[in-house]
Amino acid sequence: MSAVRLGKFGAGLLRRLAIVNVVALLPLAMLAGLQTRDLVGEASDSLSRAAMARTVQAAQQEIKLIGTAQTLARTLGAMMPRVLDDAPTCIRMMDDAASAYPEFSLIAYISLSGQMECASGGRTHDFSGNPFFARLAEKSDPRLVLNPSGPVSGYAVLGASHPVFSPGGNQIGLVAISVPHQAIVAPSVSARDTLKETPVALITFDKDGTILTHSVDLDVASALLPAGGSLAALARTGAQTFADHSSGGHHRIFSVAPITSELFLLGVWSPANQNTFIDPSIASWLLAGLLILSGLLAAAFAAERLVIRHVRSLSRAMSAFAAGARNLPHPDLDDPPAEIAELSHVYAAMTDTILRDEAELENLLHQKAELLREVHHRTGNSLQLIASILRMHLRENPDDTVRQVLEHLLERVMSLSTVHLGLYRIAGSPEVEVGALIGDVIAKVEGLHSRSGRTTMIEQDLRPLPLTTEQAVPLALLLAEVMAAFLASAAGDEALRIRVHLDTDSNRNAVLSVSGPPSARVRLTGTGGGAPDVIASRLIRSFVRQLDGDADFSEDGELLGFQVAFTIRQGSRNPESTDEGG
Repeated sequence: MSAVRLGKFGAGLLRRLAIVNVVALLPLAMLAGLQTRDLVGEASDSLSRAAMARTVQAAQQEIKLIGTAQTLARTLGAMMPRVLDDAPTCIRMMDDAASAYPEFSLIAYISLSGQMECASGGRTHDFSGNPFFARLAEKSDPRLVLNPSGPVSGYAVLGASHPVFSPGGNQIGLVAISVPHQAIVAPSVSARDTLKETPVALITFDKDGTILTHSVDLDVASALLPAGGSLAALARTGAQTFADHSSGGHHRIFSVAPITSELFLLGVWSPANQNTFIDPSIASWLLAGLLILSGLLAAAFAAERLVIRHVRSLSRAMSAFAAGARNLPHPDLDDPPAEIAELSHVYAAMTDTILRDEAELENLLHQKAELLREVHHRTGNSLQLIASILRMHLRENPDDTVRQVLEHLLERVMSLSTVHLGLYRIAGSPEVEVGALIGDVIAKVEGLHSRSGRTTMIEQDLRPLPLTTEQAVPLALLLAEVMAAFLASAAGDEALRIRVHLDTDSNRNAVLSVSGPPSARVRLTGTGGGAPDVIASRLIRSFVRQLDGDADFSEDGELLGFQVAFTIRQGSRNPESTDEGG
């Protein structure tokens, strides 16, 4: 595992620690979320109740005023049958009541015909055909009716009426008291809770959604209405408290309190925590998320601080050591846990052991190379000594038959010497570059068979072919025997032409082709020749068997071709892949 991957979340340790922390904290997080949700719900219910109570408290003045108007109307209604015949007395009674209750804009008796004949201030008015009067007189019971534009006062009034009955029990009229809708100012409140101490605005409206009174300017009041619904819809819903955004875009708490069946009070409040940056609807699950996130961060920090940074240092050191760097110091870990410190000590001991073993192995290899060089050197000297002895016999022996045998022996000894020299040059390498070795063999064999006055042309087309020594040696000796056969078979001083071709393919197959004079067939096959020819053919067949190859002959005009095909054994590089890699 690379040092880079250890630092990534997907490498394993961080991911597993995160999963373990999430599984461990999930029940606690869910419990915390549920409890927080319940607390938020309880706080919301408490806020709703507080808003309703504050709204009703702020409207106590108007509620009390309406109750006073109803009581006064009932009292005057009981007294009216005794003073109806005395108009001055009736008007004086109405004036006394108006003086006692200056909050009322009009106190009057109105007959069922619609004529206002007894009123405070001696005022008269004809209410016949007035829908406001019709709504008051349609039932013989106390009524509260809202009139947006009072015909006498000229502004919005709330009419409180009580029927007046004759001594015989028949309704003869009614007492009407007009209560003006003025701006309501909430009383000061000493206690503090989740609401501001005073409402932003108090607005009264009728069941049709028409604003009647407002404690702020009308344009400001319009901007304070809830954006999610109309006043008419709020009137149909009845008493309620809810949170919503106003038409102006601010978060508000709205409380609707019905005063009568046709009159409603809307209190607009600003929550004390309106500037918080956390939405209460997500606060319950935000706590659970923060709990899990803190667990993940703690796991990541602990993993990085206690494990990953130390493992990363060890991994970099191991990767560099595996890549061949031997001079790097051991990783210096900063306050690691005891287990990782022990691992670092074990790694340091292991690298020291490997370095010692490598030094000993390198020393052994050096000694082996020296021994191989000494063996090659002594073997080369022995072959040279054998060749010198054979040359001495050639010079001293007059018998042509014996000389011919000695010449063949000398050729083979020199071929062995050439092959041995090539192996000596690459001592310690597991492979032999056959192309260069074949070139040396051709040059040596040609020198042994050179004749004065004869022209010899050897064409070489050798593809680079690395082989193990198990195949390179028999291939080189095979080529020496075949070349000797073609060179020795040439008659007299005639020009000699020989072609040598070595090729391979991608299937690890190799072909060595040598073509020359047809007279070499006797020595190559051993048919119809003497003992030297038979020995040469046997050696050729033996070398072909060592290669696990197949030999064949071909005729190409005036040239005889000899081919041997074999498979490159495992352990040798494929020359095709070597060429592509280059």
